[in-house]
Amino acid sequence: MPIPDLKTLKEIYQSLQSYTRKTPMIPSEELGARVQGKVFVKAESLQKTGAFKFRGALYRLLKLTKHEKSRGVIAYSSGNFARGLAAAGEILGIDVHLVMPADAPKNKIESARAHGADVKLCYQSEPSREEAAAAEAVRLSRQHDYSLLHPFDDATLIQGQSAVAMEASEQLEQMGETCHFLLCPTGGGSLAAGSSMVFNTVNYPDTQVLAIEPSGYEGMTLSIEEGQRARADGKLFSSCDALQALSPGEKNLSIIQNSKVAGLAVDEEFVHEGIRFAASKLKLILEPSGAIGLGALLQHSEKFRGKTTVIIASGGNIDIEKYAMIIHR
Repeated sequence: MPIPDLKTLKEIYQSLQSYTRKTPMIPSEELGARVQGKVFVKAESLQKTGAFKFRGALYRLLKLTKHEKSRGVIAYSSGNFARGLAAAGEILGIDVHLVMPADAPKNKIESARAHGADVKLCYQSEPSREEAAAAEAVRLSRQHDYSLLHPFDDATLIQGQSAVAMEASEQLEQMGETCHFLLCPTGGGSLAAGSSMVFNTVNYPDTQVLAIEPSGYEGMTLSIEEGQRARADGKLFSSCDALQALSPGEKNLSIIQNSKVAGLAVDEEFVHEGIRFAASKLKLILEPSGAIGLGALLQHSEKFRGKTTVIIASGGNIDIEKYAMIIHR
């Protein structure tokens, strides 16, 4: 799929600014000392609805035709896209219908409903919870003539997600900093694909974008290595509920195959260590999927030695009981 030029990506970012928050780029002296380099954390957990997904969801709705808007939209989501789409629909006056896995975090389900979305829970988990919910969303779109949206494998939505990296790049320029590694939590791959559009350009030719995935769910890593869409087994337990897609989106992979992106897996114990680090050192509440980039640096510190690394802390939507359990441990 064609990749927009930098001018177009800047225009996309600017078109969203009146709706979104500019999230902080936080320097971490502790992590910098650990890798003998510089580390910055892009706190997208402080974005509206608590995750970067709001940016892409909003842009996708803004680009709907008048007819598509009038029909209402439907999508499946394990949580953060659902929450972002519901809020975007509320702002723009578009009816939003959602299919969410029944085991999605309660706060994500309740938040989507609080923003006015019609939420149906999917109790099926075969062949995976995401695929079962996706099939139900397709069925309902046909039954009710809703406009069907995909939570990550959508060209317009990916362009909207590029706003995270565009904002980060502007903040780096203002600080006079470069970027050797950009760590993107990855499920279906819209954040990694959108970020690679910005960072694999003439402005950042030496940046290595890393798709960070939970161990056992490395669909993007396998796909990059095999040169085609591959499927992770998904058999290991992972608390990263937002990163359990077993295969990347076709459009996301197409973009990533034409840019400098590599994959990196993170074990569950380091995801939780990332949550505890964010709480104690950065004063940020992160969900497991949002903390996985921190976990990557903690688990693979040697890889980042002497370099400047930007970690996207992609979300902070976690049930308080679960958060307390992880912090306590």
